[in-house]
Amino acid sequence: MTTNVRTFLREFTRFKATARRGGTVRIRDGAGEFFFTAVGSRKTLLGSAKGKIVFPHDLTKPTLSAEAWKASL
Repeated sequence: MTTNVRTFLREFTRFKATARRGGTVRIRDGAGEFFFTAVGSRKTLLGSAKGKIVFPHDLTKPTLSAEAWKASL
């Protein structure tokens, strides 16, 4: 699909839906042409490391002893 910048900005939601369905929108400008496509979803660090990070100790209990919590002035 080919369009100009003004139409692209005015009907952005329609072009975004086209890109999400796998289409490509060609935007013509005085300086050249631009392609608008959808990119796959980003993977977050937690999503990509799911099931690979293991905590061997119980994290619900305090990690320091009672003596270590005392303030040292």
